[in-house]
Amino acid sequence: MFATVLIALNNSPSDNAIVEAAGNLVLAPQARVIMVHVLPYADDVAGQDASRPLPANHDFPHYDIEQHLSACAQRLVDSSPVIEVVPGEPDREIIRLANIYQVDLIVLGSRGLQGVNRIIEGSVSSQVLEQAPCTVMVVKPRGQGDRG
Repeated sequence: MFATVLIALNNSPSDNAIVEAAGNLVLAPQARVIMVHVLPYADDVAGQDASRPLPANHDFPHYDIEQHLSACAQRLVDSSPVIEVVPGEPDREIIRLANIYQVDLIVLGSRGLQGVNRIIEGSVSSQVLEQAPCTVMVVKPRGQGDRG
């Protein structure tokens, strides 16, 4: 049984498949669920001096993302989940949070990139698999990997 599970979502259609797969897991009765969304650094503030305030129109949709994560978590556990919406590189932040919360399992999706696209864009799931301090479950996009 898994007592502490980190579920990384990216507010995309694949979130449903990830939550559905996590729902099929055997969780400990008082399982702790950490729902994570990593916001990529915005291009308009990359390299900006940290002492300068962000532009007024630079508004991250934190509230909407938190609501989405909470709704997904309620499909899995009755207790209150931990909600983390953080900026950064997704693979690094997922690993950092997994270490902080000492999770037993990380559940995340795969974009299904292959070949050159995988090399150019990078694979968050591959990086997490390689660096994770625990078991990792990668949920493939629907239709990928189906055997017929």
